Amino acid sequence: MNPTLHENLLSFFGWVIRGSFMASILIVLVLILQFLLRNKIEARWKYWLWLPVAIRLLLPWAPESSLSLYNVLSLEAIAPGIHQQTLVSSGGKEAGRISEATVHVERSINPEASGTSEVPAPSLESGLVQESGFWWNGFNQIGFTNTLIAVWFAGVLLLAAKTIYDQLRLKQALRAGRKIDTPFLSAVFHETKQQLGVKQKVQFLSSERIPGPAVVGFSKPAIAISPSLLITLKKDQLQYILAHEFAHIQRRDVAVNWLMHIILIIHWFNPLLWLAVRKARQDQEMACDACALNRMSPQQNNAYGQTIIHVLEHFSGNQRQPGLAGLSATHKQMKRRLTMIKHFHKKSYRLSILAMGMIIALGSVTLVNAKESDAGSVTPKASVQSEQDSKAADMIYPEGDIDRELYNTELEKAQKKAEVAAKALTPEEKKYIEAETNRVKKLSNETGDMYVLYHKYKDLNSGLDLSYWGGIETFTAYEDYLKRASTLEGSILKQPVNLPEGYKFSKARIEGPTEGKLLDEVRAEGKKSGKPIYAKKIDWEEAATIRLEYTNGKDTLAISKYTLDSEGSKKKGFFEDDFPAHIYPKYVFWHEGGFEYSISATWDMSKEQKIEMLKAAVQK
Repeated sequence: MNPTLHENLLSFFGWVIRGSFMASILIVLVLILQFLLRNKIEARWKYWLWLPVAIRLLLPWAPESSLSLYNVLSLEAIAPGIHQQTLVSSGGKEAGRISEATVHVERSINPEASGTSEVPAPSLESGLVQESGFWWNGFNQIGFTNTLIAVWFAGVLLLAAKTIYDQLRLKQALRAGRKIDTPFLSAVFHETKQQLGVKQKVQFLSSERIPGPAVVGFSKPAIAISPSLLITLKKDQLQYILAHEFAHIQRRDVAVNWLMHIILIIHWFNPLLWLAVRKARQDQEMACDACALNRMSPQQNNAYGQTIIHVLEHFSGNQRQPGLAGLSATHKQMKRRLTMIKHFHKKSYRLSILAMGMIIALGSVTLVNAKESDAGSVTPKASVQSEQDSKAADMIYPEGDIDRELYNTELEKAQKKAEVAAKALTPEEKKYIEAETNRVKKLSNETGDMYVLYHKYKDLNSGLDLSYWGGIETFTAYEDYLKRASTLEGSILKQPVNLPEGYKFSKARIEGPTEGKLLDEVRAEGKKSGKPIYAKKIDWEEAATIRLEYTNGKDTLAISKYTLDSEGSKKKGFFEDDFPAHIYPKYVFWHEGGFEYSISATWDMSKEQKIEMLKAAVQK
């Protein structure tokens, strides 16, 4: 290795170690403050308490002060060996000259001889650039530090490579994503955007390959939501989700996440920093909840919280990639978040002044160095996303009060596109499209089979290349459900033998696939056929979703089966949620074989009872 490069790397590593040490003390202080003032400061200010930590890690230089906390808690006092060996920047020449390593180098290059030796006595700068064998000798002389640098640098390269790989996958998924421009969905999207005051251009995409609703990218942001979630949403629920995502855009959270991620790559060895980033992402979600709720009426708080839980029914796990920001949380995080939503009130300036005062006070003692200390620098950037189908668009209708003018504008746009596309059709194509659509509609109604239509001219289908007929089956009689379920492959749900007394079957739902190889085949075959519309019957043999509901007066018992994504499949066995019971029923989840089985009840039931009932309901 070039000795000058080694010296610079040693200097940078020293800055990283000292910065990480000082940030660790700051992280502990922030966690203590958040615990002590957990009910006294608002969500957005809890999030801003992490700002001094980021600044501390990014500072290339800081003034010295007798007020600095690091005069008492210093790296030199706690780990003098590491401090001495890493203090080789320009401000640390004196300490470097008298270190054991440099003394050893001086003795080996200029041994005890006369003062007329041709080899000059080396300083820190000259002694480190003498001969080609220095690297090996230097390793023996300060081997501990060099070993640390090698391990640290390997970790940085590994995490950087993983980040690049993840971003390439997300960019590939983003290119495959499909824009949502149906009149109703576009109207709700633009109405919510105006409500949140977002001026930036934002795309609206449909994709199953992103875990949950999410914002992707920060220079050209896009909001992605999956078709399988869209078909379950009412108009106000969709608005709540979009409000949360627009809050992420307004607060520049994707850029902030990139900054945190790059800091984490550099300081990967510090477990406190991993904890801080995880806590900051949680506080970021709560701050976005507060931003969205601030634009709503207090009566909507409870519905907003239920919408978040509804999203979690479809997606599990965290969105940890730096290029994503979305409406996400693990089950353990939900209690604190939903409690905040329940008790949320409009901005309190008194509490804001308290929080701002704490941030200033924290910065005044932690963003200045102790006497004879240094600090260093860092920076960030990037973006991402993925795929769709038209089933969601066909299942959502304009209910309730919406901006009719905006809705009509979007409708007119779609109609104009359809008119232009229709004019380009030949009489034969028009006749074929009409006949084929009517044929498929009739077949689906008569047989109950699921059909997928590929549209060569997607402007005739609100900009979507696929549309669906069938695929969702509902039942009001248990015998009818069981008859259909018994024909399916894989696991199904049945009425548990230990069902509580007084509970009666209410309804059931079975859903076929909305993504995967079958749909890719339809697209490929449709393009190859050259026909203006191509229809294919989908013979699905295993349900993607099953849900059974039982009622006893006002009480409800629900048992469900969902297909897990790769992230959700990592967690195995039984586990319980931590949701406040007054907001939503208590769930027990069972992850096994790529599926999530769940049971919830609106009355008190022990975890053990739920597990036994869930075991009895799942038939493999």
